[in-house]
Amino acid sequence: MIKKAVIEKIKKNLQNEKAELMAKSYSAEVDIDGDDTDKIQGNIIATVTQTISSRFNQKILKIDNALKRIEDKTFGACEECGEDIAEKRLEVNPYSGNCISCAEQLEMDEKQRKYS
Repeated sequence: MIKKAVIEKIKKNLQNEKAELMAKSYSAEVDIDGDDTDKIQGNIIATVTQTISSRFNQKILKIDNALKRIEDKTFGACEECGEDIAEKRLEVNPYSGNCISCAEQLEMDEKQRKYS
């Protein structure tokens, strides 16, 4: 069982991280007018901006899921087996919804599906 103080610390860190990501929200006006070089550079900038924005959105979703588990009082329990997730694992990776054993098994299953 994870200590309440640890959960509160993780919650605060998640909320701060989400606020930082929201503040960094990437959107840029890209000027692709001009010569071919300007168009190429504009397309590269647009692609990079879109990739960064997508990664931010994915991270925000992970944060929201972790915050929801904290709110539902299911944070710290493995979503697969129900066992407690190690406190140190949650401090390092608070988005994790699985214990190490289940995470490894899910990863192996994914690799098998990928190469089958």
